[in-house]
Amino acid sequence: MLTETSNDYILLGIGNSLIDLFVYNNEEVEKLIKKYGLLPKPIDKDFNKINGFLNEVSKYPDTLKVPGGTAQNSLRGAQRLLPPNSTVIIGCIGKDEMGKILRRVLNNDGVRTEYTEIDDYPTGVSSFSKLSNNNYFVRNNKGAATQYNLEDLKSPSKWKFVENAKYIYVCGFILKENFHIVKEIYKHALENNKIYATNLGSVKLVTKYKYRMDEISPYWDIIFGNESEALAFAEMSNWNTTDIFEVTKKLAQLPKHSSNFVRMALITRDARSTIYADQNGTIKEYPIIPIAENDLIDATGAGDSFVGGFLSQFIQGKSIDECIMAGHKLANYIIRQVGTQYDSYDSFEHNEVNY
Repeated sequence: MLTETSNDYILLGIGNSLIDLFVYNNEEVEKLIKKYGLLPKPIDKDFNKINGFLNEVSKYPDTLKVPGGTAQNSLRGAQRLLPPNSTVIIGCIGKDEMGKILRRVLNNDGVRTEYTEIDDYPTGVSSFSKLSNNNYFVRNNKGAATQYNLEDLKSPSKWKFVENAKYIYVCGFILKENFHIVKEIYKHALENNKIYATNLGSVKLVTKYKYRMDEISPYWDIIFGNESEALAFAEMSNWNTTDIFEVTKKLAQLPKHSSNFVRMALITRDARSTIYADQNGTIKEYPIIPIAENDLIDATGAGDSFVGGFLSQFIQGKSIDECIMAGHKLANYIIRQVGTQYDSYDSFEHNEVNY
């Protein structure tokens, strides 16, 4: 039972509740692409075709089904490094088999799922199909994830988790369909002196919804992103610089409503490093944990796992060096396999980097 002083579920995640499909049968996939007349780039607007394609590839016996979605990926990683019952996710799924898989895997990972289930939309799906030319063919239908509503969030059974949380991580991707929910959450965080963390999402999101990010940015306590996203933000802001250190510093020093917490910006740079900056002008570069080329399998979810590792230690009052090391360890583990899977993380032997 939650109380005002409860330490359970102190990290709340809100985002798109999706499941990722990793499809290996490239010959069959290429036939399906022709069957449904899908285009090489993900610009198809006919969701009947996309849903038909997703439905068929999901039934292949060798298709790997793994939870996806930024917030889900991050919280699953964070919970691995936190005491039991520390994390809870809020989202929307369909009443279908994919939704059951999501709930089961997240619960097995220790994350409490406060999903709303609906009949009219399927659970959101993203598919990653590696073709014979080694390129990935990606299609998705967010489905039920886009249908989460404020009325449900404010219901006593859900809102008690918002009130109880001390740290809130909101997926940047929900700026498009669920901006009303984002606004409710960041206002609550400010009024109740909670840590509000989010991510830049993608270059496309930054470019298309920069005006919404500008509305939200004064509420950011922690902002995560990768180098491409940060540079896109800088370009859209007319900062006239491509120096990623300067851009990270500017992100951290954007105007801020609350003075109770010094904002932090963390920008990952793939195989190079992570750059940390804070509102006071501190800036530092952290090298990643090296990985042999033949051990690198799939980078899906690497950024999300970094966020999870960082937040897990930050919540426990660890130093920034320790927070970033935890993020790098989780990311280093995730890129050694297909999809964001944490099953054997506890037994994985990590290399160390001195910060």
